[in-house]
Amino acid sequence: EHVPLAAAMAFGKVLAQLLIGGIGMFSRAFVAAYQQALINAKSGGRPVAQAAARGNKMSVDEALQVLNLAKTDVNAASRSKVDEIFQTMFTKNDPAKGGSFYLQSKIFRAKEALDSAIGGSSAGAGGSEKDSTSS
Repeated sequence: EHVPLAAAMAFGKVLAQLLIGGIGMFSRAFVAAYQQALINAKSGGRPVAQAAARGNKMSVDEALQVLNLAKTDVNAASRSKVDEIFQTMFTKNDPAKGGSFYLQSKIFRAKEALDSAIGGSSAGAGGSEKDSTSS
């Protein structure tokens, strides 16, 4: 008769400890999130707005790294070199040939970023290839 009562008290004690610990963890997380929201509000939300405005566009520096180019390699006169490197890397990473779709996407976005930096877009030719590989 006393054994079930002792088990019930032990269960109640464990349940109370879990409940108190959970409430403490939740309240700490809530306070941290609230403090971050206040910091974001004070900064005018600029980091979030900049990220949203930028979208998922790749930076020129990252594009140069992906295509293994130097800043001096990117100008209107060297567009054909950029196109050639793009085509080579894009083709080698074709998923139909055992390549990586992720890498092919990075290469495409790198070309897109460099085309935008050079002024104009010649990614159209690669774009149609990308569409045909994804289907």
